[in-house]
Amino acid sequence: MPLALFYKPSYERLQARITALAPALEVALYDAEGRITLHGREVDIEDISPEYFWIHSELFFSPCIKDYFRLALASRSIRWLHTVNTGLDRLPYIDLVKSGVVVTNNHGQAIAIAEYVMGQVLAHYQNVADFRTKQHQKIWQHRGFREIQGTHWVIIGFGHIGLAVAQRAKAFGAKITTVRRSPHTEGLADAVVSQAQLTTVLPTADVVVLACTSNADTRNMVNADFLAAMSAKSVLVNIARGDLVVEAALKQALDAGRPEYAILDVFNAEPPAQDCWVWQHPRVLLTPHLSNAGTGMRARSESVFFANLERMVKGEPLLNQVTERDIV
Repeated sequence: MPLALFYKPSYERLQARITALAPALEVALYDAEGRITLHGREVDIEDISPEYFWIHSELFFSPCIKDYFRLALASRSIRWLHTVNTGLDRLPYIDLVKSGVVVTNNHGQAIAIAEYVMGQVLAHYQNVADFRTKQHQKIWQHRGFREIQGTHWVIIGFGHIGLAVAQRAKAFGAKITTVRRSPHTEGLADAVVSQAQLTTVLPTADVVVLACTSNADTRNMVNADFLAAMSAKSVLVNIARGDLVVEAALKQALDAGRPEYAILDVFNAEPPAQDCWVWQHPRVLLTPHLSNAGTGMRARSESVFFANLERMVKGEPLLNQVTERDIV
């Protein structure tokens, strides 16, 4: 009979569904104080042999996340860990994968992130802040705004998030170029280029979306040369990782007016230092790493976990299994 070590608040909220899918599963509970209990009795990790671990959003945003990782890494019996995370470079997932643990992740964030991208680009194109200012000033003044129809979007990275962004931008009538290794785009891109060809498409891009993983090939990709190739009226959107962007080079580029605007949800240091230039720059929209925080994200994430739990119990291949290449 397999044993799981689950975060107590998540398990208690979803116990009925977990039991229905895996009635023979024993569950030890890890609580917000770092205690582990099994059948109501407090135990040490050395006393039990948990095979399944699960990082739900409740655990991820709790102070216990690092200790839970410590338990997973120390466990000699761990076989599978499922996580709410899409990006896996910031926590020691690579150590688990290298040790032979099956790690599966979540792509339920793609819809929320894609809606965030569309919402922020639309808000910039229509200058929604100006509408609100004029309303407060009781100024009735006709003006135009920029349309997405006919714009050119370059989406760097075409996994679940890049696909979701492309689907929505395409519906608005945008032309899509994607940067990825594979030529397959599910019919959502008008062109596919390699990372080496980026500077050939940046000059005509109206919107550049960073949706790729952080790895040796992409870190510091948005450097002075990258930014110099962008159009003066372009928008840079980063919903991936802060280390894709050389922030000092971005400041110089924005000061010079190329690109026109940057929508930044991720940064090298989170939060940025109080004296960091991004807080006050007139060409920057800063949000606190919340592009995935849509109202439907938790339910979508849980559905992937349930699907994988059922597959694990039945001995079937798991969804979204992570490899070393996905992380490094």
